[in-house]
Parts: sequence; structure tokens; C-alpha cells
Amino acid sequence: MSDLIKRVYQAFDPAPLTEDVKELYVNLDEVRGSSGLVSELANKIRLSEKLTCQLVTGHRGSGKTTELRKLQNELENFTEKLFVVFCEIDEDVDRNDIDFPDVLIAIVRQMAFQLNDRLKIKLKPGYFKQRWDELKRLLSSEVVFENVDLQAGLLNVSAAIKSSPNTRMEIRKFLEPSTNSWIDAANDVIGEAILELAKKGYNGLVIIVDDLDKMVLRPCPGADYSTGEHLFVNRESQLSAFKCHLVYTMPIALAYSCQERKIANLYSLPHIPIVPMTKIKTEKGENHRPGFERFEELIDKRLTKADAKKEEVFDDDVCGELIELSGGQPRELMNLIRESIAGGDLPISRSSVERAIRKIQHAYARQLQREHWDIIEQVKKSHSFERTEKDDKYWMELLDSRAVLQYVNDKEWYSLNPLVPDRKP
Repeated sequence: MSDLIKRVYQAFDPAPLTEDVKELYVNLDEVRGSSGLVSELANKIRLSEKLTCQLVTGHRGSGKTTELRKLQNELENFTEKLFVVFCEIDEDVDRNDIDFPDVLIAIVRQMAFQLNDRLKIKLKPGYFKQRWDELKRLLSSEVVFENVDLQAGLLNVSAAIKSSPNTRMEIRKFLEPSTNSWIDAANDVIGEAILELAKKGYNGLVIIVDDLDKMVLRPCPGADYSTGEHLFVNRESQLSAFKCHLVYTMPIALAYSCQERKIANLYSLPHIPIVPMTKIKTEKGENHRPGFERFEELIDKRLTKADAKKEEVFDDDVCGELIELSGGQPRELMNLIRESIAGGDLPISRSSVERAIRKIQHAYARQLQREHWDIIEQVKKSHSFERTEKDDKYWMELLDSRAVLQYVNDKEWYSLNPLVPDRKP
């Protein structure tokens, strides 16, 4: 295998961009129709006289995490700088089964780790120390507490929560009756962190909780609401109870459920910001050059990183075809290029792209139900969102799976993901 193909494959890593690879960043605000999202989030934090709790949503792969990393950088480099804990919730929880106690432990654990790792601020366990013995008795076969170090102790608890459903339920039963006390304990630790941060020139603390948009939505046992509604509606008072600025990602399906207005009101938001797709084609199916050119820029920056020429990587018009197939999803573009490389060689041929397409289409065909296809036909004809009580569940599933994509340029409209087959075989 040549060194070139390795460099190219690695350059098209679909992972969200961090500050150390900021040269790969392309500002897509204008072609998304979401101009100023990062500034809007940052300004609400900077200008508010009270602590804020904000929500952000959007399709997976639309670039939410990259934008939130940009928000982190902006807040930390502002004149009155804030320390930002970027909490990647997937590190500590099972996205198939998430509830507030899991989120609380993940937030405190990652905050303690990042403060120690980046600023050598070592937080004291405080109230948490009093509970170690009880947790040890509860989880004697699962968790070992060698000391009362806050981050290390909570790491053991979060590992048990993520790896074992039975242990997860036992921990929740243990925490639930005293949830408010655990929130108080978390706020004691947050208060200590803010005092220590002030000594190092920071004007406060912001916690960004990413990955909650990826949580699996399913009916709660014995209830008429979903797991997402349970967390973001029923647990709102707890999610917003931490005494610092907060930003949570939320599943896009909830933004299109009958609970959307209720959720926005609960969090005192005029609307829930959505990171939409980049418009590659217009509603009428015509090419949209501004969006297309930004995606070409995304590719050019990756090729520069790989020290590769476009003609070495893409055969004929394959590059443009891959951009169109992405549907305006940055991560999907990277995944398509990688999949095409893995299934063939360089330059990427049309046959390699077609193999990658077939794999994704087969996956969609296996997943989609008859009720989904009826909605897909509606989207293809009208590009509109016409939900009824009967098909509400199927609409949310299509948005969550990215079979239907949302665009907000000029007006809000919807399109079928180019990778969904024309009709179920």
C-alpha cells in the first residue's frame, strides 16, 4: 500500500475538528443559512446577567461538534475569558440508555479531569467522599475505589454505568432518592472550580455537553413519552441546575416533535438553534454553486494536508459526484471518500463510489418501514414537513437517521438524502 493512499485516507478523517487542526476549518454558516450560530451562543453567555442553559441540535454529521469546538475556542480567547469544559458524554454513558444520574457523573468526572489536565487544578471530592463507602458496598464486585480522588473515583462509577445495564440500574436506584443532594455536591465542586479558575485569570465556567444528540430515542417503559422527552422535559430542572453556563446538544427529532415549544419554553429559549445541512442543490434540484464551492474547499484543505493533488485522488468527475451525494453533510462527505478509498485504490473511480453507495442504500432499505416510504414520497414531491399525529413517530425516525435532511437557506425545506434508494427493493 502506497504512502499516498494512507496520507489521503487519514486526511479525510470524519472526526470533528479541534483547535490543533483549525487549518482544515471552513466556515459554512452562509451556505447553511445559519449565519452567526457560534456568535449567538457566545453572546448569550457573555451578555446575560444570569447563568444560561442553552440547547443546540441538528443532523448528526452536520458539523455541530466542530461549531461547538469553535465556541469553546471563542469563549476561552475572549478578553474576559471563560474556562470551557467540553464534555463528550459518549465517553461515560451508553447512548442506548441515558438518564440524568449518568449525565451528572459524566459532567463532574470530565470537569475534574480537564481542570487537572489543563490547569493542574485538582478538585476535592467534598460531599462525594461521603458516598464512596456506600457505593463500594453497592458495587463491590464492579468498582474498586483505591483512593478518594474525585476524577478517579467517578471514572470507576461511569465505567460501571456504561458497561453493565444491571449495574447502571442499581446506581440509578441508589442515586435517585438523593438526586438533589448529588446536584448540591456537584455545585460545591463547581463553586470550588470557579474560585480556582479566578486565581488563574478566568471569569467563569462553561460546560458544553456534546453527544446527547446521539442518544437512542425509544418509548420509556410504561409511559407515553420517549427517553429523549424524559431527559430533556422531565429532567429539565436537573439538567439546568448546575451553577455555571451550560450548552447541551439535543436529538433533532425532539425539535420536530409536539414537545418543541414546551422544551424551548422550559429552557427560556425563543427557539432551539438547529445546525442545518449545507445547500448543495436547490429545492428544484439545481446546483447551488456557493455551497458546492465550500465543499470543494473542504476537500482542497484535506488534500493539502495529505500533500496530494486532486487528479491523484479523484478520477474524472468523481469529486463533484461525491459532493452531491453528501447532501451537504460534511461528515458524510468524509465517510464517502474514505469508504471509496477502502473499497478500491487511487484515484477513486466511479465503480468504487458505486460500491460505497450500494452499501449505504442497502442499510437504509433494511431499516426503513412501509410508513417511512410513504413520507419519503411526500418529501420528494413537496419538500415540506407535513406531520400528523399518526406519522409523527416515523417523521422523527427519518430525521434522526438522516434519511430526510433539513435545509433553511432562504426558507425552511426538506430533501431526501441522496443515499436513500429511490424505493425499497
